Amino acid sequence: MRFVKNRILWITVYATGITVLFLHLLFPSQLVLQRLEAAVNSAGYLLEAGSLRPSLPLGIKLKDVTVHFAQVPSDILFRGESVDLQFNPFSIFRKNKTIRFQSNAYGGSFEGRADVLSFEQINPPAGGEIYFQDIDLSRCSPAVIPLIRGITGRARGSAFYVLDNPATRISTGKMILFLVEGSYALPEPFLGISRIEYDRGEVNAKWQNGSVTLEKFEIFGSRMKCSLQGDIQLAPRLEESRLNLKGVLEISGSNHVKMNVTVGGTLASPSVRYI
Repeated sequence: MRFVKNRILWITVYATGITVLFLHLLFPSQLVLQRLEAAVNSAGYLLEAGSLRPSLPLGIKLKDVTVHFAQVPSDILFRGESVDLQFNPFSIFRKNKTIRFQSNAYGGSFEGRADVLSFEQINPPAGGEIYFQDIDLSRCSPAVIPLIRGITGRARGSAFYVLDNPATRISTGKMILFLVEGSYALPEPFLGISRIEYDRGEVNAKWQNGSVTLEKFEIFGSRMKCSLQGDIQLAPRLEESRLNLKGVLEISGSNHVKMNVTVGGTLASPSVRYI
């Protein structure tokens, strides 16, 4: 009886292995990639991938992935070495279908989830969350995270959002960043200084009804520290979003300087005043 049980077990393992092997060999990678590109294009983006293959248990894995904005192809939304997408079968009976993802990009890693109404239309996702570790900010596109334009260093943190109105794409969300060992380029030189070298920093922001509230922007270095708060009124063209920020800039040394700072203008062309 023990022999029969063992035999049945090995036959089951063998059959499962053969099935997985054939599914892998016969997987229509090119067709799936074309369908995925069409779905991404319908959302207003352009997808490029070096290869696509199946990924256990219920997913696909892409290599050498680049996503562009369709209207401005020169603006890169994402570029990564790999992206693993896994479908959650338990969400098939829900309004929103859930896809979990893992990715290696920008010298670090991402993981999280995206909620979509269907696999044919991902324009835009109904919500999602993301967690990231050890990201090299100098390799990220400023079109993706305009709040940290001009910052270098490494970052970890998280972000989430929920789509409030699919017609207008208005969403509610929050982002938290922790920064280490980098620099922040000042929009305008101050006392001959064009950038702040920092050891650590933190950025907290939330957005709602087309406006981003910068709750905390703090960076600390051996000679300087800077803090800002305020809001950003989002525009259809992200670089034209209006800034309304206030804070303090301190410079240590033989002549300690502490100045109030106001930042206006737009993301593309900020205007700084020191008081």
